[in-house]
Amino acid sequence: MIEKKYKQDDSLQNLIDWESIMKMPRYAGGHDDQMKGLITGAKVVGHWNERDYQGMVATCIQIPDGRFAIYNDYYGSCSGCDAWEDSTDEEVKNMCINLANGAYVFNSLEDVKEFLLSIETNTGWSSWSNCNISLLEEINK
Repeated sequence: MIEKKYKQDDSLQNLIDWESIMKMPRYAGGHDDQMKGLITGAKVVGHWNERDYQGMVATCIQIPDGRFAIYNDYYGSCSGCDAWEDSTDEEVKNMCINLANGAYVFNSLEDVKEFLLSIETNTGWSSWSNCNISLLEEINK
């Protein structure tokens, strides 16, 4: 599987913008704010949302040290299928830590693009399989 070539980096959890995240509204499908505002001082390079009642959302950011990170998540349309809606502070903390720990971190934007393109040619399943090209298009805008 192509993802084995790339590493997830759990150091991002130390950069989570807790002050902003904890104030954000918690509603079904409301992942855009959380995804874009996850990391303190990050610049959003690309963000994609499936824009359906339920689906996927993916974000590419440049973190303050100049590296790039990508992460994705799923969302639902109701409180029974969307973990963000009405979640407790503890649940939000756990979700954000898991999101940050699941991020891929790259030294350059070209490395991000290479990773996203490599999934297209990979025949195995990946959590990025349904959003890699859409996020890449947003990055290239």
